[in-house]
Amino acid sequence: MAENAEQFDVAEEILSKAIRQQISPGHTALYLGELALLNLVRKRYDKVLDICRSLLGEASSIEAQHPSLFMNLTASQEIATFLQAGNDVAEVPFHGHTLKFAISGHNSELEIQHIRQKLYEPEEIDLILKHMGEDDIVLDLGANVGNHAIALATARPNATIHVFEPIKKTCELLRRNIALNNLKNIDASNLDIAVDAEDGVLNMVQRINLASSREAIEGIGPAIPKRALRTLWPERVDFIKMDVEGAELRIIKSVLDLIRRDRTKIILECYKTTAEQDFADLAALGLEQIECIERSAVFNVLVQPK
Repeated sequence: MAENAEQFDVAEEILSKAIRQQISPGHTALYLGELALLNLVRKRYDKVLDICRSLLGEASSIEAQHPSLFMNLTASQEIATFLQAGNDVAEVPFHGHTLKFAISGHNSELEIQHIRQKLYEPEEIDLILKHMGEDDIVLDLGANVGNHAIALATARPNATIHVFEPIKKTCELLRRNIALNNLKNIDASNLDIAVDAEDGVLNMVQRINLASSREAIEGIGPAIPKRALRTLWPERVDFIKMDVEGAELRIIKSVLDLIRRDRTKIILECYKTTAEQDFADLAALGLEQIECIERSAVFNVLVQPK
C-alpha cells in the first residue's frame, strides 16, 4: 500500500523493520531484495549495489535456494550500474533496426533484457511475425512498455498496432518508447484504461516493480476505467496479443463473433498449472491451436478460429 501511494519512506521503514526481525535467512534475503528494488526506483544506486554485493558474494546460496530472487538481484545490480553511469536509454538490435527503450528502474524483468541488448520474449515476437501480414491490424492488450508493439511496428511498417495498458507509470514509459523509435503506426489513443468483457472499474495495486502490479479488491489502489473490448474494436482485427492477468477467456468470449468474422489470430499465455483446462476451454470456443511455445511456467499459445 505504501508503494502504491509512493510513500517510499514508509515502505522502506516497513522493510527495514522486517529485516531487523530476522525471521529466517530466507525472509531476510527476500526483504533485502525488495529493498534493493525500492532504492533502485529512488535512484540510490550505491545502496542498491551494496545490497546486491552483500547477497551475491562468492559464498552466496541465493541462486540455488531462491532463483527468482537471484534473477531480481542480478537485474537490479546491472540496471543500477547502467543508470549510475548516466544512461537512461538502451539500444536493442532487431531485424536490421536499432530499437530504443527507456530504462527507469521500475520494470526490472523487461529492462534487464533491453540493457543486455535483447528483447523480452523474442520467441513470441518471432512467432507473431511468422503469422502476421504486412498490413495487419493488431491489438496489443497489456502492452506494458511496448516491448512487443515496438518490435512488431518496426518489422511491419504498413501494419497498425493498437496498444492498451492500464497502469499510469507504464503508460508514461510506453509513450516515451514510441516517441524514441519515432513510430507512426502505433495507435496509443486508448492508454490508461483496462480492457475487459464489459465496461466498469478496475482497482490496481501498483508496485515498485511494475511487472508485479496486480488487480486488487475494491477500495485498494487507484480506480481505473474498464472498457468493453467490443466498443474498441476497429473495422477489423487480424491479430490479438493478450496479457490481461487471467481475463483472457472472459474477453475472448465477449467478442467471439467478431473473432470468427475477422478470422482473428490470438496469442496468449496459459500457465502450466491450468493449461489442460485452458486448452480445452479454447477448443470449446472453436479456437484451434496453431503453434505453442513452452517457457518455464507458461505456454505461449497461438490460436485461430477453426
